[in-house]
Amino acid sequence: MPQVTANGLSFHVQVLTHADEHGEPVPGRPQVVMLHGLVIDNLSSWYYTLAHPLALVADVHLYDLRGHGRTDMPATGYSVEQNVDDLVALLDQWGIHEPVHLFGNSFGGVVSLALAHRHPERVASLFLIEAHFAVEGWGEHMAGSLALAAFGLDEDAVQAWLDENADRKLSRLAKRSERFLTETSLIDDLQAEQPIGWLGDIACPTYALYGSESDILDRARELEAKVPGCELEIVPGSSHSLLTEESHLVRERALEWLARVGGPAAEPPAEA
Repeated sequence: MPQVTANGLSFHVQVLTHADEHGEPVPGRPQVVMLHGLVIDNLSSWYYTLAHPLALVADVHLYDLRGHGRTDMPATGYSVEQNVDDLVALLDQWGIHEPVHLFGNSFGGVVSLALAHRHPERVASLFLIEAHFAVEGWGEHMAGSLALAAFGLDEDAVQAWLDENADRKLSRLAKRSERFLTETSLIDDLQAEQPIGWLGDIACPTYALYGSESDILDRARELEAKVPGCELEIVPGSSHSLLTEESHLVRERALEWLARVGGPAAEPPAEA
C-alpha cells in the first residue's frame, strides 16, 4: 500500500505511468493529479473510472484526501486552504515542479480551483466535475444539519447510507465515515469557509462538467460567467453523481481535453 508522508500526514497514493522499452520514464508526458469528493469517497472513484485510460497518455497521480480512505485522519485541519497545503506538499514529494493538470470531482474541484488561484504557476489546466465553491450566503447554509448538504451531501442520506452498510462488507468504510463526521473538525471547518471572489483570476484553461439534474447547477453558470474562457458542458439527465453515472462520457471528454491542453505526448495512441 503506497504511502507518502507530506505536510505531517501519511497519505495513501497511487501513481500510474508507463515506461519505455528500456524501463525508463517516458519524457514529455503531462502530469495529472486527481482529487475526489467528500466523506463517502476516496481515490478509488477515479481509479476505477478515468485513471487507467488517462495513464495511456499521462502520468496520473491519485491520493486519498486527509481523513479519507487510507490516509491519516487528524482531529482538525479540514479547511480548503489546509487541503491545498497538502496538495502542494504532495507535489513536492512526488518531485513534480512543472504545472499539473488537475481533475477535481465535487469537493476535489474546490481544492483544484483554490490551488489554481493560490499557485497559478503550478497548474496547467482544470477539468472539473460538479465542482463546489463557496458563494455569497453559503456560510449560513453550512450550519447544523446543512453543513454537509451545502457540499451536495444530505445529512439524512449520509446517515441512511451508514445504517444500510453497517453490517456489510463496507462496514469499515461506514464506520470510518461516521467517525470522520463526528470526531473531527470537518463540519466546523467547512462552516467557517468564506465566499470566494477570485474566480475571475483563474488564468489556466478550464473545462467544467455538470449534470442537468445537479443541485448545484447554479455553480456551473457562475463558473462559466466568471472564469475566463471556461468551457461548460451540461450533461442531460445526470445528477451530482455524474462521474459514476456517465463515466464513459466523462472519460471521452477527459481524453479529448488532455489531447488539447497536454501537448503532443497527450495524443492517445491508435490502439486506445
